[in-house]
Amino acid sequence: MTINLPEVTNKARATLKVISAVGPLLIAQWEKAATAHAQHQTRLARVEAFKELLIAECRNLADIRKQMLQRYLDATNEDRTRLQSDIEMIEREVRRLGVIQGSFQYLANNDPKDVTDSEGKAVEVVEPAWLDRFNEYAKLQNEVWRQDLLSRALARESLLPGSVGIRALWFIGTVDSDSFHAFAALIDISSRAPRYCVPNHRSLYERVLPTCAIGPKTKLGNILFLLDSLGLFGDIHTSGRELEKDIEFKAAYGDSAFIIRTKQQLQIRGIILTPLGDIISSLYEPKPNELGREVFDNWIKSIGPEIAEVVPVTDVT
Repeated sequence: MTINLPEVTNKARATLKVISAVGPLLIAQWEKAATAHAQHQTRLARVEAFKELLIAECRNLADIRKQMLQRYLDATNEDRTRLQSDIEMIEREVRRLGVIQGSFQYLANNDPKDVTDSEGKAVEVVEPAWLDRFNEYAKLQNEVWRQDLLSRALARESLLPGSVGIRALWFIGTVDSDSFHAFAALIDISSRAPRYCVPNHRSLYERVLPTCAIGPKTKLGNILFLLDSLGLFGDIHTSGRELEKDIEFKAAYGDSAFIIRTKQQLQIRGIILTPLGDIISSLYEPKPNELGREVFDNWIKSIGPEIAEVVPVTDVT
């Protein structure tokens, strides 16, 4: 039977792609539960129903785990081995579903446009290979920050298939904690011009990064050394960004922003992120601090009137 439903929005389609990461068994339950009400619901409403099913499934798995733990106490050695394997499998699945559940909040904060591949064809499907690796990482006992990055990555990839990529996903799944916190601290002081960068960084090597979780005395030079081999930014001695003449872009840091209209080529020298660094930084929510504001303000002041017109933005929302 064919059921006519309203056209789905980009956001709803992306949410459906997130659902595809869950797996066929739970999707089958969702479809069965939705059939009786499909004539009266839009696809987006069915997605909301799926979210509730996802929560219920996590609770169901938690109850099963609790029952298994109770049986474990009185089980034989042979049964204990089997129960322990089943308990670990359930725990892994609960962790995976938790990461998927977390991605829904990030879908709500995005308004994507259709994406096309190199041949101009619409890209609508998340690659199975990407989902396989995502599911593998999501099942692990991840730190809170890694769980959040995985949730954001799934939301972004579902909105814009191919935008995260397997290399970035591998980085998220394998990077050590110190390296992540070092990169996070670097982004915390980065200006958006229009992408993240730390302009005129050479005088900052001995400056302590206020929001670095590695330690209260961690300096910029320390984290650049730690991150040097990870491919997140270019050569700190030679990298730069060149912005063409007669273009307009927004530069911002925290709640401070300017519209910059170039009169001649504008060169930004400093710590410039690579494509991998750009992707990872887009999945992180920076924490503005006094050093980052100082860096941004000094860079804005260094742009002479002959180079560009710099206009303050009063509303940065």
